Amino acid sequence: MPERPINLTLTIPEIMKYLIRSIKYFFYFAFITSLVLAALIFLEMADSNIANNFEGGYNAFWKMGLFFAAVAAIYPKLAFINRKLYIEPSTDIQDGAIQFFQDRRYVLESQSADTMTFRIKGSGARLIKMCEDRITITRTIDGYYMEGLRKDVLRFASGLEYKFQVKED
Repeated sequence: MPERPINLTLTIPEIMKYLIRSIKYFFYFAFITSLVLAALIFLEMADSNIANNFEGGYNAFWKMGLFFAAVAAIYPKLAFINRKLYIEPSTDIQDGAIQFFQDRRYVLESQSADTMTFRIKGSGARLIKMCEDRITITRTIDGYYMEGLRKDVLRFASGLEYKFQVKED
């Protein structure tokens, strides 16, 4: 599925957004690992002395930290996409898109002449997605583009394309 051409010139806000996402995912990975380790200790499937759970004892923490940092540095590039929607550029999708997202528990966050931004309804769902639940639809001269988490964009893009497909008589 074609995406927009890669733009090699990044602006400061784009760099900051990427950096914040990377830091957020670093702490998210560390938190999830800590929860799993705590559950294993609670269920007595792991030793309560942390040094005995890892080869190398406490020295393993900086190695895990480096691993988490490497994964967190790459993850935003893999997890977020900007995809072209195969909908006629002349089609007005505003009302239909708002209803489409409302049916999927998303609310319209902001709207302008050529951009609509949606967020998931409910703080629990937003927390699970680490507040990275924003879906943006932008209208350009050559059509519509959708930006957000890869899984959500692919799912919603196919739904919108189906909803607004050209019907031949």
